[in-house]
Amino acid sequence: MNNFGKLPLYLSIKDELEKRILSGRLPSGQKFPSEEDLSKEFGVSTSTIKRAIGVLVSNGLVERTPGRGTFVNTNRAQTPLRSFTEEMEDRGLVAGSRLLDKSMLSVSGELAWHLDVIEGSEVFFIYRLWTANDIPVALDETYIPKALCPDLLENDLSIVPLERLLEERYSLNLIRAEEYVTARLATETESSLLGETDDKLVVLTVERKIEGISKQRVMYNRILYRADCYILHFELTRYQ
Repeated sequence: MNNFGKLPLYLSIKDELEKRILSGRLPSGQKFPSEEDLSKEFGVSTSTIKRAIGVLVSNGLVERTPGRGTFVNTNRAQTPLRSFTEEMEDRGLVAGSRLLDKSMLSVSGELAWHLDVIEGSEVFFIYRLWTANDIPVALDETYIPKALCPDLLENDLSIVPLERLLEERYSLNLIRAEEYVTARLATETESSLLGETDDKLVVLTVERKIEGISKQRVMYNRILYRADCYILHFELTRYQ
């Protein structure tokens, strides 16, 4: 357990168990190892194991059945919740970012609703340009309630991945997200930031609400992807 790095302990264990499931070492339909056995294997408390399994359940990789126990269930696995950096690495690309703006503002209306906070609440606004192999591919507007991480803007947000910072420094768990995807023409400013002079650049707008434990709203972001540089991929099944 000493080699798991800087992630919170239960997330490190979750990652290891997830690898075993996705690699087939723990096949779908098999009864999941008991909390006591995993506690002995990783040398941690059963409460830590419970938290790790809880994330796997939320991600759809494990299913608890009353009266029967806990089972691996990859047939119901959801799309993994990954950061831009993790997604680019998965595609064999080098991710980069440039911090365009960071500030604090009071929210109202639709934005307050997205963040599940009362109107007038203070939130942090972070605006970044994402690159893949040094090519601009996306603009990311992120909003995070100040109450969750009061000193967030004191960190160097141009270097440290935001998702990792929230998990490691502020113990905020990013468990599940709800996304909506639409398409539109980029504005002149957006086109310029994305390295394009064409006034008909099409962008895919991905709005994402991210929740933590007990459905706590941790983050809301709006990412504009260049439609000519980004492909959305889904795996769909009509029958199980």
